[in-house]
Amino acid sequence: MKITDIEIHEICPPFHAWNSEALTRYQGSDFRYRTMFALRTDNGLEGLGDGLGRRTPADDAWVERMVGSDPWDWIAHPDLPTRIAPAVYDVVAKYNDMPVYKLFGQRAVGRPVPNSGWMTRRVPVSAWTVSQSPAKMAEEVRRAAASGHTWLKYHTNHFHNVIDQTEAMQYAAPPGFRVHYDMNFDGTVEQVVNISRKLERFPIAGAIEDPLTNEDFEGYKQLRLRSRIPIYFHHLPLQGREAMLGLADGYMLGHTPIGRVMMRAGLFEAANAPFMLQNTGGNVTRAFVAHMAAVFPTATLHHVTATDLWAEDVVTPALKVEGGTVAVPEGPGLGLTLDRDALERWKRAKPDPYPRALVRLRYEGMPAIYARAPVGNLGGDILDAYGGGYDQPVDMDYWDDDGSGEFADVWERAAAGTVS
Repeated sequence: MKITDIEIHEICPPFHAWNSEALTRYQGSDFRYRTMFALRTDNGLEGLGDGLGRRTPADDAWVERMVGSDPWDWIAHPDLPTRIAPAVYDVVAKYNDMPVYKLFGQRAVGRPVPNSGWMTRRVPVSAWTVSQSPAKMAEEVRRAAASGHTWLKYHTNHFHNVIDQTEAMQYAAPPGFRVHYDMNFDGTVEQVVNISRKLERFPIAGAIEDPLTNEDFEGYKQLRLRSRIPIYFHHLPLQGREAMLGLADGYMLGHTPIGRVMMRAGLFEAANAPFMLQNTGGNVTRAFVAHMAAVFPTATLHHVTATDLWAEDVVTPALKVEGGTVAVPEGPGLGLTLDRDALERWKRAKPDPYPRALVRLRYEGMPAIYARAPVGNLGGDILDAYGGGYDQPVDMDYWDDDGSGEFADVWERAAAGTVS
């Protein structure tokens, strides 16, 4: 079997109407794009891959390298990008008339996953969003729970107070719902312990990821002992051997090439350490993550794929979330089919123009601070003079161009940086 072609398609399916504006304003218009890969072989098979982001020169370089080779040559490859890898596994599993998970091994036995019986037939997944005002975060929780999720992950932001957000989310959450806070590697042990103590009174507070720089091993050991909220560790400088040191309660493999995932999964199993996968994309990505997680014995945490951000996809069927889990497809391959009509439709689509708007930061007792959006381009150092941590008395909203001379003046001054 030889790879004869790999199609690359840049698509722009829509976000859900209710939070499309929030996602775009925070991340920028290009955040809506995904890249699809359709790998074809000389025996008529097709394998699918996808991932967040636009087409890149690296995508083209990998395609040139892979065309003419045997797909088997790329199984467990240590460098193959995570958004191309599903296409390889999809086509090899189809060739052997079996689901993808069998290329990784037997499904894990005896795992405590709802409705799993004695073997893993469902894996846990999480919803994902961006940091917003407390009222908006409460709406995110309601929407996530209504769509079958029991976890919501988001990056905390220095422009919002995480305690205020959590209080609003707690009132909106059904029993058992949990929030995963990604704290951006920029705290100190004392700051994070202080926040953890404040969060402990909210049952919804489920986990804190990356609160310290990932070289601060001693800090992580202290934090794990002092925080009642579980601590997660991402971006593994020791390639997974962190689990042997007991640095965290759980670990994350984010956007990690599949060969390296397999090696690190073995380390986590040896240490009896739970972990999650974070590969972002549509239902192709979600299906591939489900196949892997079904086999790795300690891949028991809520996996993050961000699949629910998009209201439409280009494959069928969609993997439905129920009870915080998705079913592992039984194949053959990934168990998905490419919808060519939908593919062509979303290839032609473009994101809405980015609004002419200013980010407005309101810090208690201080004049408002203005900056040009998107928020993702702004650093937390804007508020350094007011103290670190994510529990400062601050909130953020937007000032859209209202045609006033006042807006025009602030807009022009903000071209050189933040203004107040």
